[in-house]
Parts: sequence; structure tokens; C-alpha cells
Amino acid sequence: MSRVRVALASVLVGMAALTACSSSSDKPDSASGGAKPASSPAPKPITKDLAQADLTQALLGDGETLPGYSLHGDKSTTEGQYCNATDDDSTPKGWVRGSDVAYEYNGSTLNMASVHICLFGSAKDAHSAYAAWKGNETSKQQDPKHPVGDESTLVINPGASEDSVYGYSRSGKANVRVKIDGATGGDPSGAEVMLSATLKRLQQLQDGKPPTATAADEQANARK
Repeated sequence: MSRVRVALASVLVGMAALTACSSSSDKPDSASGGAKPASSPAPKPITKDLAQADLTQALLGDGETLPGYSLHGDKSTTEGQYCNATDDDSTPKGWVRGSDVAYEYNGSTLNMASVHICLFGSAKDAHSAYAAWKGNETSKQQDPKHPVGDESTLVINPGASEDSVYGYSRSGKANVRVKIDGATGGDPSGAEVMLSATLKRLQQLQDGKPPTATAADEQANARK
């Protein structure tokens, strides 16, 4: 009988140790009322070789961009040199294809905006082109309030421009550039939401979904 009691005591000690380990590792988050907080999924980088039609669909159209802006002409296929720095007319390494669009402001070409999407063969090549795009005027660069893609930068009044904002973003192997010339008062929020909306449309297309994101959606999200 003494051997049975010893064996039973050993089992009980083992069960107590297991219970202690389980309760410590599965302890709920007290700040969430006992439930573990659910984290929102991170945006997916652009990794697919998107077709030319996808890049064109990702560009914001009438009623999808910022208030006051409308399409100036048609959405276009981008030549390789326009995916490089402004002072370099060569096609950047790894460039695959691109698409771009221009917008009038209140029916005038005095203050216009534009968006370029450039797709590369690898994230490394896209990063190199992104770095060339944003330039070296670090004193005029600032981070968006909400990061856009893998890396993003807003440049206030680049070069000798006034009241202009340029936005640059890279997600995986795709780059997005937004230019808003004048009519901004140096406010970068419009460029930021156009960057974000364009990238989300690329992500929707990559997932096989229709592009529904708009600048108005991103403005609403930014206010939350």
C-alpha cells in the first residue's frame, strides 16, 4: 500500500506542475477584459508580376481621387525613364512596366497632380528606384503620419517649387509616386492619402479583387 501512495503522490505533483505552466502561458490580457487582442493583418507587399491592365486600373479615376481633381486626358502607359530620377533619362535596372495619370484642379491646368506606378522585377530594384525618386533633400523630407507600404516619404516643396508636395512609396516590387503641384499650402495629407489609396488598389488587384479604394476612404481612415 505504501508504494501505491508514493506513486499516487508523484502523479498529483506532476499534474500540479502542468497546471501551473498552463495557467502562466495562457494568461489572458487583462487590458482586453480577458480576451487576447486581435491584431489587424499587415498590408501585403506587391510580389506578383501585375499586368499592364492592373497598373492602369490601380490609378485613381474621376470621383476616386481628391476633391476638386479630375482626369486630364487618359491613363497612360509609362515609359521606363519616367520611373527613374527626374534628372536621369535612362530606364532603371529591373524595370518591368508602369502606368501614369494626370489630374486637373477645378478644371484648370494651373495646379495639377499626377500619379505614377512603376513595377520592377525585384524588391531590391524597386528600392533602388525609390531612393532615386525621393532624392537627397533630407531637410524637405518627412515621414507620412501613417506608413504607406514598406517605405514611404513625403517631400515638401522639392527643388525650387512652392506649395507643392511629392509623395513616394514602395511596396514589395512596386513603386508609387504622387505629385501635387500648388494648391496645397505645403499640406502633405492629400499626397499621403493618394499614395495609400493607390497602393491599396494594387493590393486588391493582386488578390484578384476589383480596385475599390479611394482617396476619400483613406481620408476617413486617417481621421479615426
